[in-house]
Amino acid sequence: MAVKFSVTKADLTFEAGFGQPEFALFRDTPGLLRHLFKRLEPHGIRLVDMKIERGSGSAADFHVLCYLFNFVMTVRVRIDRIEVFCTDLPRDYVQKFSAAILDTLAAVQAHLPDLSFRSHALAVGLHGLLEGETVRHYISRFVPNAPKIGSPTGNGVVFYFGPEGDRLLSAITLDMSAMVPDALYVRTHVILDAKKVEIKNLASIAEEFIRHVLNQIGLELSQ
Repeated sequence: MAVKFSVTKADLTFEAGFGQPEFALFRDTPGLLRHLFKRLEPHGIRLVDMKIERGSGSAADFHVLCYLFNFVMTVRVRIDRIEVFCTDLPRDYVQKFSAAILDTLAAVQAHLPDLSFRSHALAVGLHGLLEGETVRHYISRFVPNAPKIGSPTGNGVVFYFGPEGDRLLSAITLDMSAMVPDALYVRTHVILDAKKVEIKNLASIAEEFIRHVLNQIGLELSQ
């Protein structure tokens, strides 16, 4: 029987890797900024939220930085990839955040029509409370024979998986939350083959994958 899992805090990391470094991406930086602003303005971006970062001056450091949703979402457009970080992912904002990510990809593609993606990597961290079961007891299902080095204070486990369908690889982490008292931390990580996944379907594929993972580890999201 599945254990009810009530998520109290979540975070997200997304990365869209290009097929190759796109050295022409910043040939017309004002044009890139224009495409990004046009696509992200409906999501609340302002001119003050957009910056050009040069770092140490290397090609790897140069990128366009955008802040969205009152600095909760950070977008970086680099010469070889697009990175998105969400430090806090409210449940009622999932669709808004997903739309902003897709519009970021669309903006970069509009700026450089020949651009192709190699892969899409998504990591989602969930901190939540379990109904009727302690975190330590739940995780012990997956760690039946812990090394006897000292008095155990808790367990954690990571599972890695190879290619499956449109997934190049995936992983699941189960641990005690370091941010929410008495909560379970579940981290799902998946890398999708961009040749097998349409960008418009990324959000639904990600949601389906997370639900599949939770089902496989005996958890059910509380409504």
